[in-house]
Amino acid sequence: MAGCGKRILVVDEDADCQALVEAQLQEAGYAVETACDGVEGLDMLRKQCFDAIITDCCMPGFVGHEFAGFCRIAWPDTPLILLCGNADFMLGHAEKVDAVACIRKPYEVAMLRTALRLATHPVSTEQPIFSMAEMAH
Repeated sequence: MAGCGKRILVVDEDADCQALVEAQLQEAGYAVETACDGVEGLDMLRKQCFDAIITDCCMPGFVGHEFAGFCRIAWPDTPLILLCGNADFMLGHAEKVDAVACIRKPYEVAMLRTALRLATHPVSTEQPIFSMAEMAH
């Protein structure tokens, strides 16, 4: 399986979206932990290591892009994938947090799995960077 037990943290305030992403990734062999907001996500990151982080951009409270920015500072080597329903908002913050992929909701499962597989199994010493145009459909 593509996931090979890699540990992924999914942070999204929408319980349905969170459960969907979790199921899609578990089906591909990933070990998935979830958090309902940035505060819970940071708490989980302090307690354990993850191979990648997937976060919604537009969460209330501790905003998704703020969470992503903090992750980039505290865990600079952990690949970060942004999910967002608002393409303009997503593109405005993706470069700031050095995300390896930005995927617009609704997304195709294959796109998320491919981005995650490439982020957690890099073929070279550099992490893959996806074109924002490719991710925003």
